Amino acid sequence: MTAYIRLKIRQTWDSISFRLMVNYGLLAFFSILVLLAFIFLQVIGTLHSQASQQATASMSRLAGEFVIGGRKGLIQAINMTISDQIDGSQEIYLLLDEKGQKLAGNLEQRPKLTETNKTEVPLVLYGRPTTARMLETTLPDQSILLTGIDLDSMNDTIRKIGQACLATVFIAFLLVMIGVHMFRKELDYRVGSIRKTAVKISEGNLSSRIPLSATKDEFYFLSSEINSMLDKIESLMTGIRHVSDTIAHNLRTPLTRILNQLRSVQTPQCNESDLRAVIDRSINEIESLNKLFEKLLYLSEIESGIQRQRFWQCDLEEIAATVVDMYEAYAEEKNLLLTLQSTGQARVWGDADLLASMLSQLIENAIKHARQAISVKVTASGKHINLLVADDGPGIPPDEYANIGQHFHQLNPDSSGFGLGMASVRAILALHDGKLGFDDNQPGLIVNIQLPVFEEPPGIRQ
Repeated sequence: MTAYIRLKIRQTWDSISFRLMVNYGLLAFFSILVLLAFIFLQVIGTLHSQASQQATASMSRLAGEFVIGGRKGLIQAINMTISDQIDGSQEIYLLLDEKGQKLAGNLEQRPKLTETNKTEVPLVLYGRPTTARMLETTLPDQSILLTGIDLDSMNDTIRKIGQACLATVFIAFLLVMIGVHMFRKELDYRVGSIRKTAVKISEGNLSSRIPLSATKDEFYFLSSEINSMLDKIESLMTGIRHVSDTIAHNLRTPLTRILNQLRSVQTPQCNESDLRAVIDRSINEIESLNKLFEKLLYLSEIESGIQRQRFWQCDLEEIAATVVDMYEAYAEEKNLLLTLQSTGQARVWGDADLLASMLSQLIENAIKHARQAISVKVTASGKHINLLVADDGPGIPPDEYANIGQHFHQLNPDSSGFGLGMASVRAILALHDGKLGFDDNQPGLIVNIQLPVFEEPPGIRQ
């Protein structure tokens, strides 16, 4: 039983939510404690200050009465003050002659005042022991006047205030503990939902998502970002499975052809010319597979983001002019007109080689399908640079726009190639935070690429 209790205590203390809430609770409790102590001390100081001021005021008033009416007038003033019952129960008076005999007042014996007990003098008033704040002065006729304030009522007030403060501390402690418990339960619930989702994801359920709360607090935004990350992971895993299946299919078919070709020349009837033909075809198949692997490695390198290390500000108009100039002769051989239109400098942040490779892929696709003309346009629009490649070929059905750029996707399964060209375009655009869109050129296809404009930091502008 003891070991179980120790285990539970250790598990509770190891909880970050418990430690966080305990620290918060202690901070809140001690803050309340310090505040109450400050208020209590201020109240005590104020009450003592008022008592001292009241005693001093009484002494000054009676000294004034002595100046006006002498000893007789002072005695009458003391007796009148005691008899009016306004403050008679709290104020203390004693007038003694030069021989120490009582002349007036409500105090029977002269208390002995020292430097240490002036604030709290023990004495007997109306037959009961009490404490008082006393002042003493010698008048011009050598009589002695003592005035004071009974502190019993003030001490009783201080005692009640202290009890109220203790009750407040106890209630505050209970409220802090209740708040700590509620906060911990809420924190455990919010963190627990994230942990449960992580467990489901680790078990292979990639479609699990963290439930979002109605309140858009920090946990809401954290959960939303994690869900977005999980969406991306699920998309990548789905893509990887698709790519893996497609690669397996693309490998199995040529490997099967190579295997069947090699087996066909294992017979004794096979001559040298047949053997050479089979070897040539097998070499072509293997070279085709080698190109496939090179394209896949190239795509993998782009998607990994390593190329970001080579990013620099570059002019998309200059890149487009270079690529168009390189393909003009090839387009003329195909009896096609390749033109470039630009509004001027179009600076972007990226890898010039990758952007040139992307545009080359788009122009090659356009050359394959165009009938007469291909146009390339570079325009600046606000915070974006638009690159359009248009042809007048047969175009693509709108319902196929979403599939363009998927790995190994080909509109015509019988066409040559592996269907990785537009996949590389999408990967390069994703690396550059760009967008890819398609429109009908009536006839033909318009490929619309949008890239963010490069903006220099304010501190380096000339």
